[in-house]
Amino acid sequence: MIRIQELSVSFGGKRVLDRLTLELPDQGVTALSGPSGCGKTTLLRVLAGLQSPDAGRVEGMPSPAAVLFQENRLLPWRTVGEQITDVLPRSRWGERDRWLALAELEGEADQWPHQLSGGMQRRLALARALALGGGIYLLDEPFAGVDPARQTRLMAALKELEAPVLLISHEDAALRLAHHVLSFSGPPLTLLPPPAPEG
Repeated sequence: MIRIQELSVSFGGKRVLDRLTLELPDQGVTALSGPSGCGKTTLLRVLAGLQSPDAGRVEGMPSPAAVLFQENRLLPWRTVGEQITDVLPRSRWGERDRWLALAELEGEADQWPHQLSGGMQRRLALARALALGGGIYLLDEPFAGVDPARQTRLMAALKELEAPVLLISHEDAALRLAHHVLSFSGPPLTLLPPPAPEG
């Protein structure tokens, strides 16, 4: 398990995480759900080592982490195919087409990012993060702008990864198909109890 203990983060005097304590599964796909601005992205950044907490600690975090940010961060001067090979060692360049196929971008390797639709750009950014690989995948809104049918297929692919996946999403497919779903409110980020079973 990934253990988060008494984690606190503030920005400009506003407490975003306030002594947050919880355990996250270290296997399968875990979806973090909650309203925008409640602190989910801040938690992801702390887990990725990109944000230092004011207090508290994280234990059992796999490393390294492959991170997908809310912004695509594609390089406009690199083709679609090069966006993938840029994160791979030369010995793994042959994997390029595998990752493009996973993102349903076959035949787009020679295109430039600006020639892709918003959803295609998001899928390319996701493919790049997955190709990079690591001990855990931290994905912030991986399905933004992606149509529901593709969301379902991408979720199936994420569930086949050997490393754990922690993703933030408001999309139905992610919340319906994830192995685990944690719902939050905030700020500060507060874990909500699971819904009572029906019947």
